[in-house]
Amino acid sequence: MRLSSYLLVGLGGYLIFMIDGLPAQHILGWTASDSKKPPLTYGTIQGTLWRGKMEAVTIQGTPVDKLKWRFTPTSLLFGQIGFDIKINHSGEKLKGNVAKGTGNSYQLEDFKGKIPAAMLPPLIDLGQIGIGGMINLDLQNLTLEGQKIVSAEGTVKWLDASLRTPFAVNVGDLQAELLTDDNGQIKATIKDMGGATSVNGEFSLTSEGNFLVKGNIKPGKGSDPSIRSALKAISKSQADGSYKINYSANL
Repeated sequence: MRLSSYLLVGLGGYLIFMIDGLPAQHILGWTASDSKKPPLTYGTIQGTLWRGKMEAVTIQGTPVDKLKWRFTPTSLLFGQIGFDIKINHSGEKLKGNVAKGTGNSYQLEDFKGKIPAAMLPPLIDLGQIGIGGMINLDLQNLTLEGQKIVSAEGTVKWLDASLRTPFAVNVGDLQAELLTDDNGQIKATIKDMGGATSVNGEFSLTSEGNFLVKGNIKPGKGSDPSIRSALKAISKSQADGSYKINYSANL
């Protein structure tokens, strides 16, 4: 172990001793961005900076039932301050580790659990787009710089995937495998999980927030009739009955 690591461990031990009795409200300072405004609010809070919980929580304006945290001293070895967290929402649970490095950098590791898909659009600013279903997360790593995702690795399953606005379409179950290439571009291979609608595509996201979605969607017997109508509005039917999708934008 390098000398710097020993120093961090020693300093960490001292900090743990010092902060053990600090009220839980001090964790809001840890979550604050460069604007000094925390991304969450709460109804009640209990515990200390070391370990505690909140109830009636909202994150970026999105309601969350409960949030619990526990400080992880080992994160100090990597020059970070980290917490194991657990989120309860409508009977579903999401847990993992969140660590903050220098500046406005956050790293999420071993994040697993389910959340309602409807929670995502407000969190990542998708405008008027509304979605339904459940998101099943199994993320080994996700790194954020401010509100931008700069790296990701893991599996995301979108169960009972549907679009609610600007129009209603039910798709079925989808799965995406995430990885980050050597150029820092996040890529995902998207496919259906055996439903009536065949989906095969790719998603890419740059650190600047530019994203591209391309692939093929083929409605089959038993597909939502609205899918074909929606696809006709944005693409032409191919000989095999599939529709090519090619869409780019900036988050």
